[in-house]
Amino acid sequence: MREATGNAHTRVDSLFGRFDLTRRDDYAALLAAHAEAVLPVEALLDRGGAERLTADWPQRRRGPSIRADLAALGAPVSVPETAGAVAEIAAMAGMLYVLEGSRLGARFLARGVPDHWPRAYLSSHQPSHMWPELLAKIDSLLYEPQLVDVAVIAANQTFGRFEAAGARWLDKVS
Repeated sequence: MREATGNAHTRVDSLFGRFDLTRRDDYAALLAAHAEAVLPVEALLDRGGAERLTADWPQRRRGPSIRADLAALGAPVSVPETAGAVAEIAAMAGMLYVLEGSRLGARFLARGVPDHWPRAYLSSHQPSHMWPELLAKIDSLLYEPQLVDVAVIAANQTFGRFEAAGARWLDKVS
């Protein structure tokens, strides 16, 4: 999965690296962009029953923390509702791979944010066993090439959500 999504991941990392997290407007814009990507994906996973993939799905959700950080900055964001649900467990695996991977990247970004600003979303704690456990579950589910293809498509689409939202919000602060 990592290799098949590498280009999308690189583009997203490069894009979000252009936000100046020492500037309040840039930080709020970065959070708003993440909210635009994360909140609809979490809603799709909720409706699709992501607990079928990982029972600890409710603990993995970061929507409430990003909403709280944005509200604390005085920048609440309105994200349109996403209709539907994800029925295929392989697609959920791809989406979760990106969401949980973004948590790892977010912790790196948090280092550049001033201490007096809210950082619940970027600093979201996750016990060290959760990422490897998710990867093991994903590996066990993707036992056929067509399942891998479904997961990769969903992961790349999720990266695409981050990329589109990041570009839109970066334009607003540039």
